[in-house]
Amino acid sequence: MSRRATSRFIPISDWLPHSTPKTIRADVIAGIALAGLLVPEAMAYAGIAGVPPQMGLYAAMAGMFVYALFGTSRQLAVTPTSSSAAMLAALVAPIAVGDSTRYVVLASGAAIAAGIIFLAGGLLKLGAVSEFISKPVLKGFVFGLALTIMVKQTHKLTGISSGQGNFFQLVWHVITSVKEANLWACVVGATAIAVMFLLGALAPRVPSALVVLVLGVLFVSWLGLKQRDVEVVGTIQAGMPSLSIPRIGEDQVADVFVGAIGIALVLTAESLAAGRTFAAKHKYEVNPNQELCAMGAANIASGLFGGIIVGGGMSGTAANDSGGARTQLSTITSSLFVCLTLAYLLPLIRNLPEAALGAIVIHAVAHLADVDTLRYYAKLRSGSIWGALIALFGVLQMGILKGLIFAVALTLVGVMGKLSAPQDSVLGRLAGSGNFVDIDRHPGAEQIPHLLIFRPNGMLFFANANRVRNHLRDLTKQSDTPLHAVLINLEASPEIDVTSLEMVEQMRGELEESNIVLYFARVADRVRDLFDRSGFTERIGSHRIFPGVDLAVNAFLKDGAHAEKLDQART
Repeated sequence: MSRRATSRFIPISDWLPHSTPKTIRADVIAGIALAGLLVPEAMAYAGIAGVPPQMGLYAAMAGMFVYALFGTSRQLAVTPTSSSAAMLAALVAPIAVGDSTRYVVLASGAAIAAGIIFLAGGLLKLGAVSEFISKPVLKGFVFGLALTIMVKQTHKLTGISSGQGNFFQLVWHVITSVKEANLWACVVGATAIAVMFLLGALAPRVPSALVVLVLGVLFVSWLGLKQRDVEVVGTIQAGMPSLSIPRIGEDQVADVFVGAIGIALVLTAESLAAGRTFAAKHKYEVNPNQELCAMGAANIASGLFGGIIVGGGMSGTAANDSGGARTQLSTITSSLFVCLTLAYLLPLIRNLPEAALGAIVIHAVAHLADVDTLRYYAKLRSGSIWGALIALFGVLQMGILKGLIFAVALTLVGVMGKLSAPQDSVLGRLAGSGNFVDIDRHPGAEQIPHLLIFRPNGMLFFANANRVRNHLRDLTKQSDTPLHAVLINLEASPEIDVTSLEMVEQMRGELEESNIVLYFARVADRVRDLFDRSGFTERIGSHRIFPGVDLAVNAFLKDGAHAEKLDQART
């Protein structure tokens, strides 16, 4: 394999030899700071996923290290994320049916399944699949996901029993269970949240989650919180993970893969968005297909080491960048510190209050409940806000995975709705120029007598062909002057399908019966090829297809003899 090919598939071979003492020092410092954030967050996200805390650390260790070998982003931190953890729990819980051992195996198996899906997507060059969910719908989905995660952490912050059901049912459970709340747990949770938000505002470089973790462990001993019925994490399995293949039953494989497709779709959108954001900031490019391959390798490694699904989270990536990361050497450093934690430090965390861990989760996902962006969508008055709100409500009402399916379906319905109802235009000529514009937006534009210039403002296909035909038919009937010709400008229609071809053929026949000539202008090459292969060009005459609207209008105006014949035919 050539050096160029090697650097394409293993990007670390390209950037690592160019590291300097200055960049190495910056990356090591950034990696240490990143570990301070990710160790408590990985444990917290494991709690969201419903697996032991060490599985979150296994995932962070494997995900960051392997992505660093194959990824093209210099700042992306590939670790467990709030969305991947929540969707993983929604996928695995119904399949495991209460069996904790099976649950753990399925969680790691789902990581491998997601990795295979990512890898297949990268090899098939499906990097653009992340665009299948519109940004407003994705924002609404993530907003609903954040609210769901936060309400599911309420029982840890208050000491009440955990509830079941959708968001609204969980909120009702919290309201009706307030009398069961443990005051000390409430104080610990509220204090932890306040400390993290204050540190975020006053000292953003300080790893606030790590500060809360340390203080939480200390205060359990100092204040005797265990004697006050404050739940703690308890003993966590220490030591490095072993490499093994999760044993999933044949009857469960299909369910795991189907659910992993949805998780991979959301993580693709989130990870590429985070990677592109910081690539633009530092003026370099990420390769979306190679990113999918890297995410695939990271997830397969996580699953083989007993971890959970990983993705490129915005919060971890932002922390990595703000720490001064120049290359993925920072995440390799962070991965090594996670290894150190697994080998030696986990016994120190057994007294961590569950309330503090729940507070870390809430703080980590709070930024996902992005009210400002929803206000911006509302301000635009483009209809985007409704897509976001419907997706948000779908997650709250139907749950995470069903809400995801609903969000994707909503995006596709929205796309089909817009494509099936493009805004057509009647064109006129601006005075003193050869430019033709929409007469509704430019009332002063001159309409050519006896000529209707019609432009469909979008791709013509089966879903809108009849609507365009009916509109064009109505315009010909409503014309103020007798029409001699109709000119269809196809500049906004780079392609048409067979249904649209049959529609224009039908219009040609109807117009000829009314002694109206049909012209075309700005016909794209693919459309012209279809006209030629179908015989439509021969039937209409190649002399009636023009490269520009002005040329078609000039030809119409010069054809005075033809117009005179049409007038005589009408009389």
